Amino acid sequence: MSPLLKAAVRRALVSQPLASAYHGRANGFGALRLAFALAVVLSHTAALGFGRPLLHRVDLGALAVAGFFTISGFLVVGSARRNSVPRFLWHRALRIWPGLWVCLLFTGLVVAPLLYLDRHGTLDGLWRSPGGVLDYLRLNWWGGLRQFGIADLLRGDTPYWHWQGGNTINGSLWTLAYEIYCYLAVAVLAALTVLRRQLRWVTLLAVVAVFGVLCWNHLRPGAALWTSGAVGPLPMLGALQKTYLLWFGFMFLAGGAAELYRDRLPMNDLLGVLALGTVGWLAVRGDFVGPGVYAVDGAFFAPALLAYAYAVLWLAVRLPRVLHRVGRDNDYSYGVYIYSFVVQQVLAKFGLPALGVAGFFLVSAVLSLGLAMLSWHLVEKPALRGKDWTPPALREPPDDRPGQDGPDVPALPGRAAGAEPDPAAAPAAG
Repeated sequence: MSPLLKAAVRRALVSQPLASAYHGRANGFGALRLAFALAVVLSHTAALGFGRPLLHRVDLGALAVAGFFTISGFLVVGSARRNSVPRFLWHRALRIWPGLWVCLLFTGLVVAPLLYLDRHGTLDGLWRSPGGVLDYLRLNWWGGLRQFGIADLLRGDTPYWHWQGGNTINGSLWTLAYEIYCYLAVAVLAALTVLRRQLRWVTLLAVVAVFGVLCWNHLRPGAALWTSGAVGPLPMLGALQKTYLLWFGFMFLAGGAAELYRDRLPMNDLLGVLALGTVGWLAVRGDFVGPGVYAVDGAFFAPALLAYAYAVLWLAVRLPRVLHRVGRDNDYSYGVYIYSFVVQQVLAKFGLPALGVAGFFLVSAVLSLGLAMLSWHLVEKPALRGKDWTPPALREPPDDRPGQDGPDVPALPGRAAGAEPDPAAAPAAG
């Protein structure tokens, strides 16, 4: 056996804790988030451009969003452990809402009027009528997608309409309500001190419980638990479907538990390859599909989700170093996610699917990335500069004690002095 092969085998058999393998900002989370965002664009290419699913055996879009939730669970729980609850919620609000608000305004005040003029030759009835722009902004402002379309903008004009009858102008936004729900759940756990080392077993117990429910729903589809109906409607977020809460909640919990137990979770190349192989094998078999009716209709996806969560974390610490730069300083994944659906619906309305699947995907991906870059540099990044802002009433004066060269700078509320910066600068963008 050659020395290189021997070294590769030894490395594959050696494990190290996730805490040792994960190094601050030197990881592949940014590259994975961007890849997941582009996977959603690719999945929507078939649905929005051609009125059909991209793949029949696996829902690529749902798989990508599940990856987002795994990463989000890991990073967001880490953020909650380093910050006070108010500071944590402030960080999450800055990351989600400014970008979302500008996207909604762009959709309602730029895209909608242009489409309405093209359809009606006037703007009368667009703004204040039921289902108009003002209702769209009011109902969706806080992250819950409670109005999917605006007036009759896309009615009868797109492949997606002819396939699903959907007048949806930005369907990607619906997962943000589940993301925000997970943030609020983490805040509650942090307030109850459950995220501390002594009580971290509570989160692990929750992972086991939800995993058990997923397995039960496969084995006993006739007696499935928590798969019909919704939670809510909740303030701001609207109603959350139980099936999707199980799917996304499990992935978020798995990522969060990995952060809590990162000192014990082994990162092993052999396990990583086996996890990826398991996901691929089940996808080829058609046993790894998205949430919804398929989740309780013969698709045994619970073990696949567990393997997938491990594979995502393993890739984050094993991707080549050159990919660690992706998203480290400029994270465009959220912008790609929230703008791509609008872009693709407009392109589909005006006949761009004539370019074929590859051409439609490339054009929509480039335009979405361009809007994402504008969103990051003009909205998201400037907003994140305020994450350490403290209300004047809560600021502590510097302690100028004699005999020192300068004042002691107090630690920011909710963060210990010298603590590492918050790596959870971007959410799961789901």
